[in-house]
Amino acid sequence: MHSPTTAPRLTALGVLAVLALTTAACGTRVDRDAYLASRRVILPEGAAGDLVVRSGSELDGETSVGDASASGGSGAAPAGAGSTVAGSGAEEASPGVPAGVSAKVVGDTVRIGMHLPETGAAPLPTDWLDALKVIQQYLNERHPAHGRTYEFVVEDDGYDPAKGLAACRKLADENVLLVLGHSQPAVQEACAGLLDDRRIPYMMRGAQASILDGRPLAWMGTITDDRQGRMLGDYAIRHLGGKDRKGAVLYENDQLASRDGFIDRYEVGGGRIVLTEETVPRQSDFSATIEKLRQAGAEIVFLSMPPVDVIKLSVQAQGQGYHPTWVGGATYWNYNLVLESAGAALDGAVTFSPWPTVDSAAAATYRNVYAHYRPGKEATDVGLVMWGWAVVIRTIVEQAGPNLSRLAVAEALQNLKVNDPTWNPLTFGPNQHGGSTSVAVFTADGQAKRWRQITGFAGSF
Repeated sequence: MHSPTTAPRLTALGVLAVLALTTAACGTRVDRDAYLASRRVILPEGAAGDLVVRSGSELDGETSVGDASASGGSGAAPAGAGSTVAGSGAEEASPGVPAGVSAKVVGDTVRIGMHLPETGAAPLPTDWLDALKVIQQYLNERHPAHGRTYEFVVEDDGYDPAKGLAACRKLADENVLLVLGHSQPAVQEACAGLLDDRRIPYMMRGAQASILDGRPLAWMGTITDDRQGRMLGDYAIRHLGGKDRKGAVLYENDQLASRDGFIDRYEVGGGRIVLTEETVPRQSDFSATIEKLRQAGAEIVFLSMPPVDVIKLSVQAQGQGYHPTWVGGATYWNYNLVLESAGAALDGAVTFSPWPTVDSAAAATYRNVYAHYRPGKEATDVGLVMWGWAVVIRTIVEQAGPNLSRLAVAEALQNLKVNDPTWNPLTFGPNQHGGSTSVAVFTADGQAKRWRQITGFAGSF
């Protein structure tokens, strides 16, 4: 374990960020066994390192930040009361919660596990840890967990299934209340299975909906890629002139759901897909792919890829005089850090997003909190993503009630709502673990290197 001041590997959480990643499907079900077989990994013993994020700095004086509520969540009456009492074993759970979930009440510290692509997905900023420390300090001073202190325990999953599974194994042994995951589908698939077996609640980025099948302790905190793939195809037809413009899809090998969803709705809407091509993760030269796109006459290109590849592809395409309308789904590459690298190469690109832009009125509370704790420093959208996940975590913890346990958390999630301006609205139920059905829409201002928000959260366009 390392404190944030000594951890040499905590260089960029991409927090949640970069998070990027993804998948989306048209409605066709992905066979999990076949999927995992195609991504089969052998986990080496002792893989992955220890990362613990602790809030080590103290606030000087009283804060003057108003009621910067991070929650806004509402839902069923606090779950867990009555069934979650102190003890070391597990008790009988509510309908929808599997047997064996621990009802042991946590002590003075609430440990929240996180696995993220600190490496492997994008050129991450170096200030992510500072943003997480601000959020942790704010929560502990303004919204403690029923009198308890929050501690975020972070593991780098490397945007890789083997490293991701190792990271989640370490988190499972860290006495965490629940785990938050924001990574590629293959990583989340592996972690969902492990954490369900260990009876630890798991909240993840919205990847393919099939990851939830047979896993009652898994939930998705952003819109699933299955749904948004279809929505993005519809959006391209209705708002980008897709009926009269040729479309193409570039995707990584575990992004089948996003590929299928976009193609289905684009073609149903009257558009024509002229090229569909799988890309190699982290490849350095996209010139052959760019030439195929050019020869096919592709004018709208859906990129189901992580930020680092989107940057390289778009910059190389710009250099070759090719600039289609690039489009992407929520949590793929809708970060200012991507535009800081790609600039004009992504000008006019359109992406979905489960959070607002950091410049928007909706993000004012986060900007104010960050400015209070870090005067003179600029709040970034990477920090806003962490803030949004903290909104979800805080809402869950408050809903679970004072007798905090994994069982209380699992029961709270059965009927949980999160309604905050900084995050896509979430509504969970015993049979609804997908959470969100809406996104905002961004367009890229390549010259300013900022994403501009052009719609609020919506479930159709």
